[in-house]
Amino acid sequence: MEQVKQTHTKNKIKVGYTHIKRIKMEIQLIALHMLDKTIDNVDIVHGEDTMVIHLDDGSSVELIIDSAYMNIQDLDD
Repeated sequence: MEQVKQTHTKNKIKVGYTHIKRIKMEIQLIALHMLDKTIDNVDIVHGEDTMVIHLDDGSSVELIIDSAYMNIQDLDD
C-alpha cells in the first residue's frame, strides 16, 4: 500500500519577497544612479566602517570606507 500525502490550499503559507538585489557596481554607475535622487537616510554600521545611503526611490548604496574627508565651506559673517 502506498500512502499519499494530501495538502490543502487553505493550509499553505504564502511568503512575499521584495525585489531588492545587491549588485557590485562601478563607482561611476553608482554616481549616475544617485543623480537627481534625494537622500532619505544614512546609516552607519559601527565597527565595520560601512555607510549605507538610502535614496528616495527605495534603493540604497553601501560604502565601505577606509578614510573619509569633508570639505566645509567657510561662511562669511
